[in-house]
Amino acid sequence: MLILPAGSDDRGTGLTDLLGVERSAALTRLLLRRAVGWAVGVAAGRVFLGRRPGDAVTARDRALHGTSSLRLSGDSLADQLAGGVGSLLRAGAGPLLIAWPVLASWRPEHARGALDDLADGCALVVGPVFDGGFYLLAFDGPASWLTALGEQAWHSPEAIGLAIAAGHAAGGELGLLRAERALRGPGDVRAALADPLLDAELAVILRPG
Repeated sequence: MLILPAGSDDRGTGLTDLLGVERSAALTRLLLRRAVGWAVGVAAGRVFLGRRPGDAVTARDRALHGTSSLRLSGDSLADQLAGGVGSLLRAGAGPLLIAWPVLASWRPEHARGALDDLADGCALVVGPVFDGGFYLLAFDGPASWLTALGEQAWHSPEAIGLAIAAGHAAGGELGLLRAERALRGPGDVRAALADPLLDAELAVILRPG
């Protein structure tokens, strides 16, 4: 399990303009903590927090309970992931799930669905975000397809099509998880605030003071 911390999908989404610096940082920390808590529940002792150049991750974040730190280097996210994934695979890890901490909540079904699809023979399983990109990638084996995805896949509304091509390049079918809404832009915040099931911890951060 590899968690990509805040900054790995930074597109200048306007969250800081909407929430302010302190509340935006608080949201980042909360989403990261929730993603890590889910990951530790799925793969205790095998959770790595990826560190990319420029990630907005503090020493406290990197020391989140139950995680190890994994340095990711390279010119693009695809190259960084390919290198980090390669080191984990060489160390005997697998299957691997790569998670972006952008969801308000993570459920056991996210991991269960991905692992079931892999067991059924899928070469790659993706969890798409409604407006483009992914919240989860899962695979078990060589990951040369990561560089084939290209940098645009992480942000593009065409991410699913690119993932299908990558899955075929990996020699197998693509497994598709349910699309989810991320919390990474003003529209996502407005949608969350309109949700009657919004939890109190998030509401404190998202609602105007």
